Amino acid sequence: MLGLFCTMRAKSQTPGKIVVPVDSIIKNMNSLLAYNSAHLRLEDNFLAYDEQGHTITKQRLLEQTATGKYLPLQVYSKGNVWAYRLYKLPENTDQDVRLMLKQIGVIYYGFYQSIGKPLPPFHYVDLNGNVYTSANTKGKIMVLKAWSTSCIPCVEEMPMLNKLVDQYKSRKDIIFVSIAYDSRERLRAFMNHRTFKYAVVPMPIDYIQKTLHVTGYPAHWVINKQGVVVSMSYDKSDMIAALNKEAQK
Repeated sequence: MLGLFCTMRAKSQTPGKIVVPVDSIIKNMNSLLAYNSAHLRLEDNFLAYDEQGHTITKQRLLEQTATGKYLPLQVYSKGNVWAYRLYKLPENTDQDVRLMLKQIGVIYYGFYQSIGKPLPPFHYVDLNGNVYTSANTKGKIMVLKAWSTSCIPCVEEMPMLNKLVDQYKSRKDIIFVSIAYDSRERLRAFMNHRTFKYAVVPMPIDYIQKTLHVTGYPAHWVINKQGVVVSMSYDKSDMIAALNKEAQK
């Protein structure tokens, strides 16, 4: 999923009416997830407003959403620009709904902190001793995955990712690297009976979660030739679409 992440100042606009009634969004987990799927585009550019309808930054709206105390209500706006106004959840809001909303907010805030920005300086050494750094990967597109041997979806998607590596095997300017929070020994044992065509790098979980803002697994990034993250997602299909687009440039 691509994001432009500019701060939007729409002084001449005020938030319009809400698109979906609040009660129908927060009545249960399923309704919140349906709203997220159909109405939240928080990784893209949007107009942001506080509870009183005053313009705020995208960062501020995402920070508040990540607390689990606020719902970003989609509101009508002029043109084709997405717009959201903060709504403070009532005290009697179901706890599961609050926790899910917080998780959604943290995910989008992680995207905000990553997409459109350089990948933090890194020095990866894979199981074969190959070294990948911020310097020696410049001029190449890097596809990065965070995973663990105990993560079932991480393992299940490997055959499709292997096909992706094969698809681009003639492109010397595209590299595939994975970072896993397992020990080097555990990863070696895993690779003895599994085929995964990404480079495999053991990495502390704190680096993955705190430096790269990961909240779930598997996580995927596409980093352009300038070292800037153009896509971060938890869905391989989003990553593949971003890679195909970047590879055509």
